[in-house]
Amino acid sequence: MPAADDTVRLEWMDVAVGGDIHRVVLAGVNLDSRRSLRERMEWLAGPGDGLRRLLIEPPYGRPAFCVDLLTPPARPDAEAGFLIMEVMGYPYFSGSNTMATACALLESGRIPRETDEGVQCVRLEAPGGAVVAGVTLRAGRVVAVEVEGDEAFVARADARVEVPGLGTVAYDLVWSGGHYVLVDAEAVGLAPERADGDEALALAARIIEAVQADFDLAHPVLGDVGLPRFLHWMWPAREEGAGRWAATGGTYGHPGVLWSCPTGTGTVARLAHLGRLGRAGIGTTLRNTSPAGTTFEGTVVGEGTVGDCPSIRTRVSGEPRSVARMSMEIPATSPLVAERGLLWLLGET
Repeated sequence: MPAADDTVRLEWMDVAVGGDIHRVVLAGVNLDSRRSLRERMEWLAGPGDGLRRLLIEPPYGRPAFCVDLLTPPARPDAEAGFLIMEVMGYPYFSGSNTMATACALLESGRIPRETDEGVQCVRLEAPGGAVVAGVTLRAGRVVAVEVEGDEAFVARADARVEVPGLGTVAYDLVWSGGHYVLVDAEAVGLAPERADGDEALALAARIIEAVQADFDLAHPVLGDVGLPRFLHWMWPAREEGAGRWAATGGTYGHPGVLWSCPTGTGTVARLAHLGRLGRAGIGTTLRNTSPAGTTFEGTVVGEGTVGDCPSIRTRVSGEPRSVARMSMEIPATSPLVAERGLLWLLGET
């Protein structure tokens, strides 16, 4: 039993990226740094999952919030590690979450600023591996972040799934920090202005659940990384010049969330899709705008292979802004601690 004066204390910074709140947890969580970041993530996904629920569920959060937990890196070349928590679980990599984490590290002083006017390179580690963020500062404040991270590739092209009440739906399955189901939105009669409505969210859920029903695909390097929980709605891409594309794309996280930003990994997944169609190579850029009207820009900077699949490396840019510095104290005897199973926060695990 906890002592009467035991208290769970958390400190975080809320960072807005493309209209979505990312909660970067700065202090209050001590994970065993002898474990790899993937092992720490897997522990959180099991007995530690109450932390994610505390910060993205009412009364203190919303399902569209994202959480980034700072943790010591395992890689000697990384300045910090971070674990990503969202409504769908625990992605291995995320562009917008990397932007938010880099922003919070510099603006909180966790990483010293090397310049007040210019670009600083921040080297991070996510469960999926190394991540490099180029942070642009003006007057000592973060105004933009460009992220280079996980390789993306089309794992299944021109796949089909039978969706009850809808019929056959075509999709590409792309790895981009998680399994992404890419669907032509116009083929299912979905307009951008309806993408965040209840009917569209239910439609995305039905497609994801149909794909999950007989899913057995592992990542060629990471192995079993779970079921697909992301869907990216694609509206037609427009070629605005040689190697320059623009599109509207919306990322759904299962269950029940359409993010305001197009997401970094959704943008990269769309670039991988364009590459499969022969429309993108090194140097190609995509300006991807969400149904809410916020934009990320992605650029292909390299090509390779992951397993037997052709892959791309990309840079994705956005404009994170710190909006609040928060702290929370919860008595260990609070019913909230018991309901979320949070007593582990009183020590290292």
